Amino acid sequence: MKNKLSYHLFFIFSLLFLGVNNPLLAAVKTDPAMQQTVKIAEKININSATIPQLTVIKGIGDKKAQAIIDYREAEGDFSFLSELVNVNGIGESTLKKMTPFIIL
Repeated sequence: MKNKLSYHLFFIFSLLFLGVNNPLLAAVKTDPAMQQTVKIAEKININSATIPQLTVIKGIGDKKAQAIIDYREAEGDFSFLSELVNVNGIGESTLKKMTPFIIL
């Protein structure tokens, strides 16, 4: 039993060590899809965001992103996040999901 536990711990630490030092795994960190995921950690300004920036937000596809931009161009910048419910296709539920990821 002790020998089996030692083997498992050695295996796990080996994977961790190889993962940190493996150049192939390091390349994955710069993958564009991965960069989009990392960008979500930065809040997106809905008054200046582009379609690609808006579509990083879960629940916002190309159509909703375009609707946000169209509304912004027609009505001016958003003053409150709650104004997003005036955009076609965005309701309270979508706004609630978006709120942690957006700023004015």
